[in-house]
Order: sequence, then structure tokens, then C-alpha cells
Amino acid sequence: MKSSLAKKGFTLLEIVVAVIIVCILASMAILYYYGAMERLRMAEVVTLIGTEISAQERRFLMSRRYTDKWHQLDVQPGYVRIPKADNEYANGAENTIFYTRGKDENGNPRNGYEIFFEHFGSEWFMTANRVGDQEYDYSLIRPFHDTTIYCIPAAGNLKSEVLCSDFMGVDSADLLPEDPRTAYREMEAKARTAAAIQALMPVGAVAMPKP
Repeated sequence: MKSSLAKKGFTLLEIVVAVIIVCILASMAILYYYGAMERLRMAEVVTLIGTEISAQERRFLMSRRYTDKWHQLDVQPGYVRIPKADNEYANGAENTIFYTRGKDENGNPRNGYEIFFEHFGSEWFMTANRVGDQEYDYSLIRPFHDTTIYCIPAAGNLKSEVLCSDFMGVDSADLLPEDPRTAYREMEAKARTAAAIQALMPVGAVAMPKP
């Protein structure tokens, strides 16, 4: 006797639902992959920051001063070991900025970081700016006097805000700490303004005290 049960196929609706589910899962996997890759890049930069600040401290013990030039340290990435005018991984012979992925034929940084040392008065920082990417825009900053590395996202860049919140261990971007350079920038700006005013005053004149 023939079976009364006919072989049942998939309906169009079932196929559409299955495709939608697969697309959602694929997009989630892609987002996770790119997020994981970005965290891997950050981990490499964090390691480099620790290595180079240790090199700066060794230099300070020897010469009583820090430097903003990569080639003056006893440890540095091979690309900036020797200053060269045509070095695509640095800002020419000045050799104060290291581009981790180099620059393209137009001189624009490739997808990576630009890393440099900066100071405001006697306070020094090592800064790594994310460059060459349309998705992420943030800075990793470590003061020489502190072991904390601060992740500062660009305003309005949601992906960077989420990434930095995770990096700093806070629940939202609203709880992220302030850029550690801000207070020193303001103090340096005030000092420059005061010096400029002093320079414009006639010789022998005394500045009026603040009320």
C-alpha cells in the first residue's frame, strides 16, 4: 500500500527566515572578529609602550633627561633605529613619530598607529593615535609617572567609545577618565600667556597683582 505521506519540502517563508538567521549570525561573527583584531592591535601597542617607557627611564638615569627621538633610545622598533629622510615609517630624519604600518604613496598613514613622545613642562607622555582606519578613532596615552594606560576615544565614535570602555573596565563612555594630558596642556598654555604678557611689559614695570 502506498504511503499517504508525501515528502514535504521547504516553503519559501522557511527559506527566507533561514537566510535571515544566517545573515544575522554572520554579521555578528564579523563584528566579533574585527573587535578581536582591534584588541590584538591594542595589546601589541600596550607592550611597545611599556618597553619604550622603560627605555626612557634608563636614558634618564644616564643623562638626566628624556628624549622625543626614537633613535636616541637603547631599544626601539627596527624601522626607527636610524633616522632617514625617506623613511616611510617615520616623519623623516626628525624621527620623532613612528607609524606602525608605514605611510602610503601619498604620505598618509596606513591602518595602524602613530606613536610618539610628548611633554608639557616637565610631564612626559607616550601617545599612540589610531590612524588609517574609518571605523576606529582613539588614543592610547601613558604618563611616564604612572603605569596606567588611558584609552581616549574621539568624540562621537561609538565603536571607539565601546572599545575604550571595555579597555578601561567601565560600563559606559560617560565613566571614562579624562585625558591625562588636559590639565598639563592648560597649565602650559597659561604659562605661555603669562610669559608673553611679561615680554610685552616695559623694562622695570611690575605686573599688577590679581585682585
